[in-house]
Amino acid sequence: MNRKLLIAIPVAIGIIATITIFSLNFQNVIGNNKNTENMDPRIVFWRHIHGLGIDPSDHSILYIATHGDFYQSINGGPPIKVDKERADYMAFNAPPSVGIPLYASGHPSTGGNTGLIKSTDGGKTWESVAKVLDPPVDFHAMTVSQSDPNIIIGFDSGGRGLFKTIDSGKTWETLQYPEYISALAISPHDPQIVFAGTGKGIFQSSDGAKSWIQINEYKGILVLALTFDEDGTLYASTSTFGLSRSSDLGKTWEKIKGPDLTITSIAVDSQNKIIYVAGYAPEGYQEIFKSSDDGMDWDLVGTNREPQGS
Repeated sequence: MNRKLLIAIPVAIGIIATITIFSLNFQNVIGNNKNTENMDPRIVFWRHIHGLGIDPSDHSILYIATHGDFYQSINGGPPIKVDKERADYMAFNAPPSVGIPLYASGHPSTGGNTGLIKSTDGGKTWESVAKVLDPPVDFHAMTVSQSDPNIIIGFDSGGRGLFKTIDSGKTWETLQYPEYISALAISPHDPQIVFAGTGKGIFQSSDGAKSWIQINEYKGILVLALTFDEDGTLYASTSTFGLSRSSDLGKTWEKIKGPDLTITSIAVDSQNKIIYVAGYAPEGYQEIFKSSDDGMDWDLVGTNREPQGS
């Protein structure tokens, strides 16, 4: 067996276990025969939230990819399920620009892996783009270039490789990776600049993910999420320091006050100065929050926490 695969598998198990320990048992969330008629509309019976994204043509639309269904939230309102056929969206990228599909990867309701899939109707329906491998890949970390949306990079959750396409999924190149990858982000200004979050910190590539160097900040720390905003600011969530951002490609970092949440997904609406975050609360509930004042205050968008006394 490939030596890197042997290393990747235990690291993968560690990352998954870290999240699973804090995730709420779904059966405990939904209960049995609950009366939902008068329930807060922000309460949604999802299991895990795997990705957030802003619609580039309408910044009031927040896309929410979960383990089980795909949702939209309008202007921070209650999430509404939109997909016609259930799937587990383990990785998700909103369109980086108008006219580009939504991309995802995960598991269909029938079982197995989807490979790379796309939607051109806001997440209502999805179609296959590429299997990449056989059996198909299951990307848990994926990123699409804003400056060249033909470029997509994804990391297979089984540690079978880091893959890149420069022609929207027609052909794929297998690349070396530094450690088991938990998050990926491509600079919106330069598709050659790629960041990878791992269980041992953040790595940077200046040659389109062909080679990697580790940045000094956050060495040895689990990185849970990475994303760029439209202006080129890099946002990160780490297990130790929470939410932070860098305006100089990872050289220096600024801490952002976040909600009481272990953040696993981030989306930023730069035009309207709104930050969305998703993750799990200390009790394990999966929640989404929105801040319109740079993290000083956070408003709940959605949760699977039941109201007291229910």
